[in-house]
Amino acid sequence: MAGPLTVAVYSLELGHYACARLRFLDPARALRGRLRLVWGAKSDGRNYALDPGAMDAADVVVFQRVFPMPETWPLVERAFGLGKPVVYEVDDHFEAMPPDHPMAPRLAPAAAHRRELAMRAQAVCVSTPELARVFSHVPGRVAVVPNLVDEAIFFPFSRSPEPADRAVRIVYAGSPTHSSDLDMIAPALTGILDRFGHAVELFFFGCGPKDPGLADRAGRLDFTDDYTAYARSLSRLAPDIGLAPLRDTPFNRAKSNIKALEYAALGVAGVYADLPPYQGPGGGPGPFGPLAGPDPDQWEKTIAALVTDAALRRRIAARARGLAVAEYGLSRHARTYLDFYEDVARGR
Repeated sequence: MAGPLTVAVYSLELGHYACARLRFLDPARALRGRLRLVWGAKSDGRNYALDPGAMDAADVVVFQRVFPMPETWPLVERAFGLGKPVVYEVDDHFEAMPPDHPMAPRLAPAAAHRRELAMRAQAVCVSTPELARVFSHVPGRVAVVPNLVDEAIFFPFSRSPEPADRAVRIVYAGSPTHSSDLDMIAPALTGILDRFGHAVELFFFGCGPKDPGLADRAGRLDFTDDYTAYARSLSRLAPDIGLAPLRDTPFNRAKSNIKALEYAALGVAGVYADLPPYQGPGGGPGPFGPLAGPDPDQWEKTIAALVTDAALRRRIAARARGLAVAEYGLSRHARTYLDFYEDVARGR
């Protein structure tokens, strides 16, 4: 294909959001001009200006995540009318979103539009094998293109010399939509604080527990939707242990391993939910770190083992970082995105 491949992207994600960065902007930047993106939805943070013409010269037209809805559907029909290869790009199992999720009321009215786009698109691009199974019924191609970690913003932080008896820092980082996941392990975190006292310190970044007693015993950093600022803030927190709990729901089972990639690339030992995003092949042991199920006692026991063994933390962190960079590093694997869109443009 002569010249760069041109992909028109229609997304409600702003350019500094993680979803826009992970799925489009960061891979395109790493590809150094071989993948040209034309952003068809511009926003000032409140209102959107949609550009139908963005798709006219594109090789492929992509509609991301929650873009398909009654108000935007004419643009979807326009892409099909032009005969362009159309991709539905989605990284969440929206049809299984729990009703108490903050986004659920807003997304429910557009469910039929998302389903129709998936059925008519030439390809559905997803981030995980579990999500690919969700779309196994659609007639078009379903491709798994995994999230990658940008080594330029997630890299091991250097610690200044510290006393040997410094507190072990435990960090939970997540968006406010994960409050129910965090609450699942709140008893474990209370137990850790009770057991170790001043030998540990706990920080919540982006999402805090409902339990005010636990919240009062921890540090708190507000959520930021700027992905680079998020990476820098997480690095400045300098965690010894990172936590990634998830409740066992169909929605969470389809999520990606991005939290493990972020912790691992920073050189942090993590404890992860024993669910598909963090399990090894066939539901095996976690490749990035120890797994814990829904029982808070299991979380407390697993975290305690890391608190008391610095050498174990270092081994887990080193192994996880090596895996993250080798198999999910943006600089090495951005080509997978170009390969996918080239295949779509060629009708594969």
